[in-house]
Amino acid sequence: MKKLLIVRSASMQQLDKNLKTIIKKFPDYEYHMLTHEHSVKLVEKYDVIKKIIVYPYKESFSIKRQVPELKNETYDVVIIPVANLTGAGFFNVFQFSLSLKAKKRVVCNLISDLWDITPGQIRWMRIKHIMMSIISMAGSMIAGLFVLWLLPLKLKRLEKKGE
Repeated sequence: MKKLLIVRSASMQQLDKNLKTIIKKFPDYEYHMLTHEHSVKLVEKYDVIKKIIVYPYKESFSIKRQVPELKNETYDVVIIPVANLTGAGFFNVFQFSLSLKAKKRVVCNLISDLWDITPGQIRWMRIKHIMMSIISMAGSMIAGLFVLWLLPLKLKRLEKKGE
């Protein structure tokens, strides 16, 4: 049987909505869920979830903190629920998904739209983030130098007006 892992990164209320769409889109799968310890009791209410894996860390999902229990597991599909329309702000979960062996990764947004996301797209997000950080830093440095150059001139003008 095919296996599907849901990485619980959004609220349980959202999961209630998303699960119907996920089951409809992937009907012949065995469903597993990776969640933090504090959500286990809530996940147990879903009869369709055959296996609950506890994320063994209190912190957010991170590619640096892998799950030993999933080391030898391969999933046909990994679902990443996000609590908005675009997935913005969930980069850590996307990146964490790269630590899982999966044939396919799928994002499920707030309104249960599903779309594939490839490892290449996740890596490209990282590259864009680094590039934007560099551009922001360079822009701040240029603006800072401009202010340092302009401020003394303005202060001199104000000083002359005050005389």
